Amino acid sequence: MNPERLPWPAHSRFPREEADLARHFMTVAQQSVPPAVLFLPLLALMMTGHAEGWRVWSWVALFLVIECLLYRRVLRSQRECVTPLDVFKHYPDVRTLMLACGLAWGGAMWFLYPSQASDPYRILLVAWLAGAFSLSCLILAPCRELHRPFFLAYWSYPLLALMTSPDRLDQMVLLGLGLFVLSQWRFVERYRGILFDTVRLKQLNQGMMDELVDMHVQAAIKREELETMRVALTAALERQQRLLECDALTGCYNQRALRRRLDEAAAHSLSAGARWSLAMFDLDHFKRVNDAFGHQAGDEVLRELVEFLSSLLPPGCSLFRYGGEEFVVLAPGLSEQQLAGQMSEIRQAAAQHVWPGVPADYPVTLSAGVTACRPGDPVKQCLKQADDALYMAKRLGRNRVCLASTLGMMPKE
Repeated sequence: MNPERLPWPAHSRFPREEADLARHFMTVAQQSVPPAVLFLPLLALMMTGHAEGWRVWSWVALFLVIECLLYRRVLRSQRECVTPLDVFKHYPDVRTLMLACGLAWGGAMWFLYPSQASDPYRILLVAWLAGAFSLSCLILAPCRELHRPFFLAYWSYPLLALMTSPDRLDQMVLLGLGLFVLSQWRFVERYRGILFDTVRLKQLNQGMMDELVDMHVQAAIKREELETMRVALTAALERQQRLLECDALTGCYNQRALRRRLDEAAAHSLSAGARWSLAMFDLDHFKRVNDAFGHQAGDEVLRELVEFLSSLLPPGCSLFRYGGEEFVVLAPGLSEQQLAGQMSEIRQAAAQHVWPGVPADYPVTLSAGVTACRPGDPVKQCLKQADDALYMAKRLGRNRVCLASTLGMMPKE
């Protein structure tokens, strides 16, 4: 349907609010049909004998037809009305049937009016009309553009009939009806304003809720994005940290990483009261390898050494390149004797290992110094003790493991 052909509410400043009011109007109109159908025969029976029978039952039949059409049309609109545009499509038909109900009620003054001027049922009929009109005002209040035509359709004939009646009682009833209609008009206008404000507030609240939900969704998306960025940044920092603490030649930890891990081990030892051990070793006569077979062969030997040791060190131990052919093993969970035993096994395995870049029968051995560190011992002191033990292993002929705890028992030069 062309929007230009839709009724007035579709072109108002607040079409959504007007659609809700129209939907409310149609719902209440549908709910009003069963009571009206129930009380119409009662009114007809009461007026039988005071007005001509054919008029009474003709009016009832006409009214029942209009009410059935109204009920059917509203049911259809409830099934099909989803969007405001759907409401505006069905609204004109419901509005037309509602105006027909107004005309039918007003026509009761012709169909049901008692034939005798002094009949008290004349006043009762007017009271019925006033009561039905009060209920109708509650139904049509949401739709402002329906107020004036419904008032005219409902009261035009009754007021005209009372105005042209010579009976003094009818003149008094006319005055009372005039005041009643004016008060109802004022009530309908105010009640419609209350309904509109209520719907408007509901729409604003719904809009705020939609905005809050959207903000919540956007915040959740942002949190996910930030979490993704945080994870990526953490991973990048870890990669950068590994690069900074990784020896470029051998791939094991470098001296920078050793300093950090030593501080951590010392701090843990101090807080937990646990002992930890440290070993320093290097390859014997490694300069001869470089001189005899070249630095590339020496590099291959160092790379093979790291891979070889990584497969032999027990869990929890870490390998660091201290500089040149010198390496450090950090063993937080081992005693000095345990670490010395591990280094002796490694030394023996290294002596029998075939190293790349050098002849198979070329001996490649290593010497090591091991020290036990107590809680509170300075890191530099632990390194010096391990270095002193390594120096002693070198002085005693190489290819051996010396313990720092036995240095005092070693013969002096």
